[in-house]
Amino acid sequence: FLTDGPSLTTRPTDQTVVEGATVTFSCYSIGNPVPDIVWIKDGKTVATGNILSFETSRNQSGKYWCSAKNDLKTVNTSVNLDVNVSVAILSLSLAR
Repeated sequence: FLTDGPSLTTRPTDQTVVEGATVTFSCYSIGNPVPDIVWIKDGKTVATGNILSFETSRNQSGKYWCSAKNDLKTVNTSVNLDVNVSVAILSLSLAR
């Protein structure tokens, strides 16, 4: 049977969101044997599988890596997340 290293068929795209919003990244690959997909940020695994989805906080801004690996090789792609802090503007009414 034919073996083939992973090839990414869908890559995640950069996103800018407001803190507290849910962000979803997708990463799909083909290969034989079927590749395992791991999501990495700052050198640590944060999720496994094709979809990475979470509610954001400001400390989650940065670069995320999608890594597809089988017995033959590993391929990687990166995506940037920019989490903006929502600013509440308070208006004060002054009593006269």
